[in-house]
Amino acid sequence: MNKFQYVKPATLNEAADILYQNGDEASILNGGTDLLVRMRDKMIKPKVVVDVKAIPELKELKYTEEEGLFIGAVVTMNEIVCSDIILEKYKILAEAAHEVGSYQLRNRATMTGNVCNASPSGDTIAPLYVLSANIKIFSKEGIKLVPIDDFILGVRKIALKPGEIVVGIQIPPIKGKNGGSYYKHSRRKDVDLATVGVAAFCNEGRWKIAYAAVAPTILRGYKAEEILNKLDVIDDTTLIPAMDAAVEEISPISDVRASKEYRFDMIRISLKRAVLAALEQYA
Repeated sequence: MNKFQYVKPATLNEAADILYQNGDEASILNGGTDLLVRMRDKMIKPKVVVDVKAIPELKELKYTEEEGLFIGAVVTMNEIVCSDIILEKYKILAEAAHEVGSYQLRNRATMTGNVCNASPSGDTIAPLYVLSANIKIFSKEGIKLVPIDDFILGVRKIALKPGEIVVGIQIPPIKGKNGGSYYKHSRRKDVDLATVGVAAFCNEGRWKIAYAAVAPTILRGYKAEEILNKLDVIDDTTLIPAMDAAVEEISPISDVRASKEYRFDMIRISLKRAVLAALEQYA
C-alpha cells in the first residue's frame, strides 16, 4: 500500500475544502470496505485519505412525514437492518442491506458507500431506484439533491465534482398501501455479489421494477412495470408476460459469477419471486 496523508475533518466545510484542494488525489474513507481493498491491491493510489466518520450530519438516520427518510453517509448496513422506522416503512431497504456480505462486513459497510461504489451488483442500489431516492450532496455552493439514476453514471462512475461530498440518501415519504421486496440470486447467499437481482415495489397499485447485475448500471424495468400495472390479478400465470419483458430489457455480460445466458434465464424467476414477495407485504 502506498504512503498517504490521513485527515479526519470535523465539519462538512472542512471536508469540502480538503476535497477541493486535492481533487482526484483525495479519496473519502466512509465504511472503508471497498476503499481499503482497492488501495491494498494498488487499484487506486490516493495521496490523501479523508475520513468523514466524525462529521455529525453524516451519522443521522431520521424520518419525517414531510421529507421522508434520510440515511446519513456513515450509517452502517446493520444500523439499517435494525432500524425500527425502516422496518416499518421501508422494509425493502432492510431486506437489501441484510444481503450485503457477512455480519462483520455490515458493521462497517454503508449504503452511501454502496451507491458511490456504483457497482451494478450493489445490493442496496436497485431498491433505492424503485423508491425514487435522491443523493444529498454538500459543497461550498450549498446542498443539492440528485436523483440516484442521474448520480450513477456507469461502473464506478458517479456525478460527484471536486469539493463535493455525499451527505447521505434522501428517500421520499411513502403514502398509502405499499409493499416491496429485493430478490438476490447468487452462488453463496449473503456472501457473494449478486448474479442477478430484482427490486419490486408497489404503491397504491403502481409497480416499479429495477434490475441489478444485468447491465453496466441498475436498470429500471419499464416494460415489466407497464404489464404489471395493467394486471387485475397477479399469479404465476399472469406474470409470464412481465417475465418475458424482463428478458428483453436487460443486457447482461458473462463474467466470473455467471454467463450472460444464465443471467437471461435467472431474470425471469428473479422477477417472479420479487413481485410475489412484494405482494405478500402489500398493505
